[in-house]
Amino acid sequence: MIKNLTLLYFIILSLPFLTQAQVTTLAPDYKIIAIGTNGGDYTKNLILLHEIYNGTTISMNNAVGTITAFRGTAGSLNRINIVEVNTSSAYGETYGTIRNSDYNGNWSLKTCFYNGKKYLALDVPYSPAMHDWGFQFAGWTKSTGENMKSVNYEISGQPVNTAILTDIQDFIPNMNETHQVNNFLILGNNVGIGTSNPTSKLTVAGNIHSKEVKVTVDAGVVPDYVFADDYKLKSLQEIESYIKENKHLPEIPSAKEIEKNGLMLAEMNMSLLKKMEEMTLYMIEMKKENEYLKNNQKELEKRIEKVENK
Repeated sequence: MIKNLTLLYFIILSLPFLTQAQVTTLAPDYKIIAIGTNGGDYTKNLILLHEIYNGTTISMNNAVGTITAFRGTAGSLNRINIVEVNTSSAYGETYGTIRNSDYNGNWSLKTCFYNGKKYLALDVPYSPAMHDWGFQFAGWTKSTGENMKSVNYEISGQPVNTAILTDIQDFIPNMNETHQVNNFLILGNNVGIGTSNPTSKLTVAGNIHSKEVKVTVDAGVVPDYVFADDYKLKSLQEIESYIKENKHLPEIPSAKEIEKNGLMLAEMNMSLLKKMEEMTLYMIEMKKENEYLKNNQKELEKRIEKVENK
């Protein structure tokens, strides 16, 4: 008997972990749900939010609230991941968006099939160390299928639950967020748009459309020194030799350099301004030479006319 119980115990431990949520209803459909954990370290899991439309019209399913995931004791690492969820599916439409705070990874919305039904789900930020305090939801939620359930899909790099959890796909958020405020302040290091890895104060992975762009530069960077009396202007012969050898203007990065390092807008504008100022000096010098040649030509014409008259 004891041997059989021990065998049963190890069989249960070896099963892919599926948590059973504990629900406290405060008002109709407003609930606090202890979702549970993912069962252990080195485990990736989804949290099923609610069933969604899959070809047949559906009654209201939604999840509007906050999910918090914690880890931390005197003997374990500190982790905190928080996500604000706003998702729903009714009739033949599904909408969703999330906002999250974390330190080591981002939540993301997914769609998947679980036991034959289609769900909107959250992919939990992964770290080898599990959220040993588990996942807690507080908000308004209802589902015609599973609701706020943690389901593992990978343990120690190996897929699990593949018979009941299938077709995990990215869900592209399709709701807008508007802030009507006096000033919108971001007190932080870097901001990314279209990227989760911003490398500057503002990193945009895509196009920027603006009516006007103001770039602030120090006065010493502006190349007005080109017009100083002691500025040594390269000869056109020197410029020609450089272009033949390098296939680009002096002090202007090559196409390969721009492709590799990008283009610094302020720096490039100052470089182009310098070249424009130098070009202006060349044009002034050429105009002087042209006037000199014209005067010489007129003088020669007068001399020739005198000779012919004699």
